Formats: sequence, C-alpha cells, structure tokens
Amino acid sequence: MTHTHFIFPPAVLLVLLALLGGTPAAARDAGVAEGVTKKELSVEPLAGDATKQVVTDFYRFPPGTVLPWHIHPGAHEVSYVLSGEMILEVEGEDPRHLKAGESFYLHPDKIHRGLNQGSEPVELFVVRIKPVDQPLAEDVEPPKTER
Repeated sequence: MTHTHFIFPPAVLLVLLALLGGTPAAARDAGVAEGVTKKELSVEPLAGDATKQVVTDFYRFPPGTVLPWHIHPGAHEVSYVLSGEMILEVEGEDPRHLKAGESFYLHPDKIHRGLNQGSEPVELFVVRIKPVDQPLAEDVEPPKTER
C-alpha cells in the first residue's frame, strides 16, 4: 500500500487557516500575543486620500492574553468589543475596563496594550485609518511608568 503525503507551501497554509476562521496573528504581526487570532476583513483606499487606507480586522484574544505594548504608526483606531471583557491600558491614562457593546478610539502613535484577564475570549472588530507606507503595528518599549 502506497501513502501519498501532501506538503503545502506556507502561503497555502495561511489561506487554509484564514478560511477556517483566522490566522495566528503572533506569527506575523507586531502588537499581538501568542494564541491571538486575526482575520483581515478588508483593506481599501481612503476616499480622497491615496496616501491612506482603511483596514478592518477581527481579533480573538483567549483568556490570559496580554498584548505587548505597541503603537499603530500614524493610524487612527476605532475598536468595538463584540464579546468578553478586557482592560485597555493607554500611556498617560487610567486603565479602562471594557465590556461587550463598548468601543474605544486611539489617536495615532498612542502607546497602548490590551489584556484579557477574564475566563472568556475577547472578540474585537477594529477599524484603522492608516498611512499606506506604514506597518499596521509596531512593538514599543513599555511606558516609563511600567518599567
């Protein structure tokens, strides 16, 4: 009896993972932690400004997730909590406890991170308006008050 083994190129595996509900974001994106899944929903040019784009993503953070401190270079971010509860820490602000049905806005280049200290996953819908020539996220050193 002969066994045939299939070896998929990495690009095919990423497509298969995306079709199954997202890819492990930590393997390719700054600003995320191990176990986080991300599904890119759309990337479209911003009307009237060819230097910017609108990016929409879905994220799922398992319980215990602590995202690294990061920024979104030049990007405005609006996030909506679909399910679960999370803590949002933003440099220079008090931590915010956010629940399903709540949203938040982050100014460009604002140092921040998210934490899921609950027992249920957190799911976020995120819209970013970002410069075309900048990465979606960039890991940074913790704020001075965190060191």
